[in-house]
Amino acid sequence: MAGRLDGRVAIVTGGGGGLAEGICGRLSRSGAAVVCADVSLEKAGRVAGLVSEGGGRSLAVEVDVSDKGSVEGVVERVVEEFGGVDVLVNNAAIYPRRAWTEIEEEEWDRVMAVNLKGYFLCARAVYPHMKERGGSIVNVSSITFFVGWTLLMDYVASKGGIVGFTRTLAREIGPDGINVNAIAPGAFPTDAEKIHPDQEGYNRWVLEQQSIKRRGTPDDVGNLVAFLASEEASFISGQTIGIDGGWMMR
Repeated sequence: MAGRLDGRVAIVTGGGGGLAEGICGRLSRSGAAVVCADVSLEKAGRVAGLVSEGGGRSLAVEVDVSDKGSVEGVVERVVEEFGGVDVLVNNAAIYPRRAWTEIEEEEWDRVMAVNLKGYFLCARAVYPHMKERGGSIVNVSSITFFVGWTLLMDYVASKGGIVGFTRTLAREIGPDGINVNAIAPGAFPTDAEKIHPDQEGYNRWVLEQQSIKRRGTPDDVGNLVAFLASEEASFISGQTIGIDGGWMMR
């Protein structure tokens, strides 16, 4: 895949998380300069450091994707430093786990602000720059939207909203040479899984659901994102692609 994204600039939100390691690493190995954007500058710096150690060009930035000013400030910095934006990977998310009757209104609003509004704000901020030269947006949804998931109602609702957002945005900006797709990851062994109290039991359960009897890796996700960001996928838009080891089939 090396060289597919030579000369391009990619912003990855949630850029300090487990999936981001695979996404940022693969984008870099495909030739892109990668901006790891996260609410935690320390975490973003760790992933950016891994990219740099691999010989790639990277930048770590702190961003609150739910805040318009924060998002626009980051995009301005990226354009100033790298000359533009070609790829946006909307990956930032929060996922409090509790019964739906225990979700407070403020918590619901916060999940929607980060997981859904944040995608909108980031897309709006990069659009003027992508409009000049085309580009790709990849939104990270989740298998949970398609199968339903107890104790994560606000998270699942936000991930469903991302599918609708992806389809509509693809219609809106396709004429500008920008393709927009979503991916729906299954269960991956990252820090996000620590919300489950029985880790060993959860691991066994995941493997029972999957057709492929191994756990997925962040690199699996990175491979798909890099493809969707490449010229080879330029005629694919408005789609939601599952990456879950053959768990959900539709």
